[in-house]
Amino acid sequence: MKYLKDCPEPGMGTWYFEIDSDGAAYRQIVIQDDGTYIASNRKHEQYHFLLAEKAIDDTEPYYTKITKKEFEEVWSNNLHTFNKEWHQTKTDLPVGTEVSGYIEAFFPHGTLVQILEYDAVGLADTHSYAEKTPSEWMYPRHEITAIVQGYDEQNQWVILEQTQVFKNQFTG
Repeated sequence: MKYLKDCPEPGMGTWYFEIDSDGAAYRQIVIQDDGTYIASNRKHEQYHFLLAEKAIDDTEPYYTKITKKEFEEVWSNNLHTFNKEWHQTKTDLPVGTEVSGYIEAFFPHGTLVQILEYDAVGLADTHSYAEKTPSEWMYPRHEITAIVQGYDEQNQWVILEQTQVFKNQFTG
C-alpha cells in the first residue's frame, strides 16, 4: 500500500489516502479545518461513505507521499473517538448472530451493509453472494440478511458471511 496526503484548497481540510498499487483507495480520511474528521469507514450525513471512486495517480504533484505510520496515526486518532460505540457493537453482535440490514455501498474491500437495530456497519464478501443474486438486486438499499463472522478492527466493521440479498429495498 501507498500513503498520500493532499491539501486541495483553503477551507477543504487535509486529505489522507491509503491506495494499492493500481491507485484504488482502501481508506480515506479528511481532517477538516475545524478539526473534525470525515472517514471512509463511517457514514457521514453529508458525504455518505467518502472514498475515491476512481484510481488515484500518486505521481500528480499535489499529492505528498507520507509514511504508513503518519497515515495510521491520523486514522487511529479518528477511530479512538468511536471506541465506546465499537465495543458496544461487538458486545451486541457476537460471532454467529443473524443480522438484517441493507446495502450501503460497494468498496474494494466488499459490500458495506447498514446493520439495522444496531447502527453498525457490516462488510460482506461481494463475490460470495453475487453469483446467487440477481444483478438488478446488486444495488444500494436492497435488504440483506447475514451472519456475524468476526470483526475488522482497522475499520470498525462487522464482518458478515452467508449474506443473502432480497428484492425488497429499504425505505426507512
